[in-house]
Amino acid sequence: MLFVGIDVAKSHHDVAVLDDNGLVVLRHLRILNSRQGFATLHQSLIQLSADTNDDIRIAMEATGHYHLNLLLFLQANAYPTFAYNPFLIKEFARTLTLRKTKTDKADALTIAKKLATDLSSVRFKPDFNMQELKFLTRHRNRLTDTRSKLKTQYIRLLDILFPELAGFIGKTNLHHQYVYDLLTKYPSPAKLSRAHTNALVKLLHNHGNRLDIAQQLKALAKQSIGLSSPANAFELVQTISAIRLYDEQINAIDQEITQIMNSLDEAAIVTSITGISNRLGSVILAEVNNINNFHSPDQLLAFAGLEPSVYQSGQMSATGKMVKRGSTSFRWALFQAAEYASHWSPTIRQYRQKKLGEGKHYYAVMTHVAKKLVRIIYYLLKHHQYYDESKLI
Repeated sequence: MLFVGIDVAKSHHDVAVLDDNGLVVLRHLRILNSRQGFATLHQSLIQLSADTNDDIRIAMEATGHYHLNLLLFLQANAYPTFAYNPFLIKEFARTLTLRKTKTDKADALTIAKKLATDLSSVRFKPDFNMQELKFLTRHRNRLTDTRSKLKTQYIRLLDILFPELAGFIGKTNLHHQYVYDLLTKYPSPAKLSRAHTNALVKLLHNHGNRLDIAQQLKALAKQSIGLSSPANAFELVQTISAIRLYDEQINAIDQEITQIMNSLDEAAIVTSITGISNRLGSVILAEVNNINNFHSPDQLLAFAGLEPSVYQSGQMSATGKMVKRGSTSFRWALFQAAEYASHWSPTIRQYRQKKLGEGKHYYAVMTHVAKKLVRIIYYLLKHHQYYDESKLI
């Protein structure tokens, strides 16, 4: 067996190869991040395999997005290829030497050595749907983050232009479509106060006594202390338009995610857990990808950043805060699921109450609940079983 380590960068990639005995077969090959560079690597691997009569396994770091094209190229050409979390490579490198040697050539060799110690074949099974799911869920997260900022901007503009509106219709109603319609047509109290009552009634469809509310809105607008600013009113209209655009895009992404989730057996397993919706389940599956990449629940906890830091020296031993390494998206989904499960699952709710009764801080308690969910997720995915509340009692 030949073990190929690839250190990934934006413009080029560095390659090193070891054999079964740990001997260096290829110390260094640099290829461009291009079709020509990929072809050069492919031909080099074919030649190495022919010369040694050995099979090939390949590993690289999952470095941002730079590794994706090369990973998919190698998998498409039937090379067993795996992408490691960079933290695992960093920790492994510390076990090899005390020297601070950090070069692309040395990194490629370190990755090859790590691969040689880790022979689980299930790591190398590519799953196109899981990769697509990860792209979509992370894209959705970016869009929702931007939409949240736009909604904050929207509230800020309302506080400037029409501060009385929130108190009249309620803060929770400010993002209803009829309010967006109203403010798009009448983005300032001055314009709203001059609006025809019948026009307002039409905008307030499905909203109780529309005539009475329309009259109250006009009266409120006339007494408003809001700033008369055409520039802010213009910004308000554009902000509402942007929020609606993001709403449409997020809904479209959700449809794509649902299609993929419907095709995955693992999706039914994860969403069978009380508190984990299709939305949260998609993030969890996308981040975990292949449960066989984790040899124990503790490894999955570490990936989520839910393991405590530990300091031990002589007879002294102490645990610190959560390390918060690994996938932030996975950790977010787990805490969201912990909140929902604590509400809807009798067993997990009882577990949360037990931890609260021990005097723990609420955040510490929810961390314990999230850890419990990780262990449940790990067991169910490993054993291809559905969640059964009665088995937790």
